[in-house]
Amino acid sequence: MAESPVLLRCPSCGAVNRVPAARLAEHPKCGRCGAALSFPGAPVNVTDSMFPREVLQWPGTVLVQFWSPRCGICRTMAASIQEVARKRAGRLKVALVNVDTEQPLAYRFRIQGVPTFLLYRNGVKVNEITGGMQEYQLESWIDSSP
Repeated sequence: MAESPVLLRCPSCGAVNRVPAARLAEHPKCGRCGAALSFPGAPVNVTDSMFPREVLQWPGTVLVQFWSPRCGICRTMAASIQEVARKRAGRLKVALVNVDTEQPLAYRFRIQGVPTFLLYRNGVKVNEITGGMQEYQLESWIDSSP
């Protein structure tokens, strides 16, 4: 079975590029502007103004974590979130929303507790869960979501 293409956003023009996973080592370039594409392996901090572009308009899977720096469980899970983003880079975008600085966004999504995870596929929310978990549990939840 062929590996799925990886989605990379051009840092220059913002276009989303589908790159065959087997060709990532060939230093791919943006199909629109020709700029070099980077392969991000870390979560993206998302603000209210960025949310539509980074989550709702993303043509793939996005894990959104609503978190707070004051939350002990959120701080404990930070390394696991980083590792999930690194392992699944290009196949899963990880977006972080700080509820302390992005209160309107947290209110819009009726976030009652942190950490809260929302899973989107092609801009449609497919699952939601609240509470801390181990890295393997988070990955299992992602994989078993519709």
